[in-house]
Amino acid sequence: MSFRCANGFLVMCLCFCFLLPGCGSGNAPERASIQGQVTFGGEPVEEGSIQFVPEQGVVGKPVATQISQGKYELSGDKGPAVGKNKVVIQATRKTGKQVKDIMGEMVEERESYIPPKYNEQSELFVEIKSGSNTEDFSLEAQ
Repeated sequence: MSFRCANGFLVMCLCFCFLLPGCGSGNAPERASIQGQVTFGGEPVEEGSIQFVPEQGVVGKPVATQISQGKYELSGDKGPAVGKNKVVIQATRKTGKQVKDIMGEMVEERESYIPPKYNEQSELFVEIKSGSNTEDFSLEAQ
């Protein structure tokens, strides 16, 4: 019985040794903080979202945050990967109409108003540097 326990302990130790090198933050991508303003037609985007998507060759995952009163901010631990990132900006606004939601209740209708060249077909790119970054985006209707 004690021989089986010793073998089990040995197997467990070997598994732990093989798994240990994969732990830790040594392989984590370098991230940076970023803040800035987003305007559309010269006016602050009241509410929306901004996403930073690493381009090919840049290690990291996409990150996003909310835009509120035309401003956004991401801290260094949650910020975009250092290197070239595509920027995707989306926003909605109230239309003034009432529509039924999926539950059949009346709610204010909202419409997306940011052109596709800033979201689905984004032409915006930014080079994220180590440390702190400030990037403002002035979007135009056309």
